[in-house]
Amino acid sequence: MVKNMTENVFAGLTILDHTRYLLGGYATQVFADLGANVIKVEEIVKGDLCRDIAPLENGVSHYFSALNRNKKSFSVNLKSQEGKDAYRKLLEKTDIVMENFRPGVMDRLGIGYDVEKAIQPSIIHCSLTGFGQKDPRSQKAFHDINFQALSGYLSLNGGKVSPIHLADVATAMVAVQSVMAALLQRQCTGKGAFCDVRMFDSFVWWNAILDARYQFFGNQLQEEELELPVLAYNVYETADKGKISIGMLEDKFWEAFLELNQLQELRPHKLSLRRDQPEAFGKLEALFRSKTLEEWKEWLEDKDICAMWVMDKKEAMDYILSESPDLMKYCGFSRTGKTLQTRIPQIISTLPVSLKGVSEPPRLGEHNREILEGLGYSGEEIAKMISAGACGAL
Repeated sequence: MVKNMTENVFAGLTILDHTRYLLGGYATQVFADLGANVIKVEEIVKGDLCRDIAPLENGVSHYFSALNRNKKSFSVNLKSQEGKDAYRKLLEKTDIVMENFRPGVMDRLGIGYDVEKAIQPSIIHCSLTGFGQKDPRSQKAFHDINFQALSGYLSLNGGKVSPIHLADVATAMVAVQSVMAALLQRQCTGKGAFCDVRMFDSFVWWNAILDARYQFFGNQLQEEELELPVLAYNVYETADKGKISIGMLEDKFWEAFLELNQLQELRPHKLSLRRDQPEAFGKLEALFRSKTLEEWKEWLEDKDICAMWVMDKKEAMDYILSESPDLMKYCGFSRTGKTLQTRIPQIISTLPVSLKGVSEPPRLGEHNREILEGLGYSGEEIAKMISAGACGAL
């Protein structure tokens, strides 16, 4: 990673990360990879709850490994006076605080936004909640799947549980955008900000096209009324149960494909739904069942028609590692050995980011001594804090 370079503005930023699980870790990972000093503020016993999510390798969770490289860990008891005092000293050097507690938790701990800005007026606080600080719904327990259900999205995908937590990822993106915007505003005004990032709002934003379709359909929308899949944008099964995806929305691709397969009669039905053109779907399904997956792979090799076989995860990983080695690579970590990591996708000519020289996800409290010494604590004072339960032992 590019760090401690004067031209990297992120190298001068300190971020205190109180978040747990995907939505916060995903967001702060961006800043850590860009060079910011991201400090995970964790409880002294269990820390981030995603540290324990299986599968684990030598006690390290795959979940934690994927989200927490290039970060530090400060395990501190914020309910103790000594821990709170140390944290407030740390706030003096902090630019951004990110947390996903329910509204009021930070205030009850005595370290809420009012305290933060009294200590550091230019601080940016990013809070991730279900519905915002003032909405009573944010006091209720919700997870990603509940927001998918509440937005109407889950009714449109057949009620299937997504292998990716879509609302979490949407919220993480909004959190990064919000903090970036607040940083730009601060650069011009010198003022900090409170970013009230809401999971429900973030995922509803991702649903904007679906909701516009709902309105244009006369305020109703069912799964069978979605724009896709249509005849030319679908997944078809091969003779040996393989799958081929096609995305031939442009006429030039669709017409070339039909001509090569003597199916020109299907030309007018490119955007037809199955219910409207079952015969056309039947013809295309029969075509794809006429060859095995390997035969289709060979046939597609020299074609430029927006078609690709559906890779299983091993094929896809091999493809990425071979064709995009700067995007994903195995990094050598002390506890988990060769460990797969995925680079953030930002490509900025003046701010290079790579997976070379990354630091592995931290042990719980691994940087306690470094952080406390940086705040002026002596070895004796740190030892007393550990014995008093104000911070972790590492």
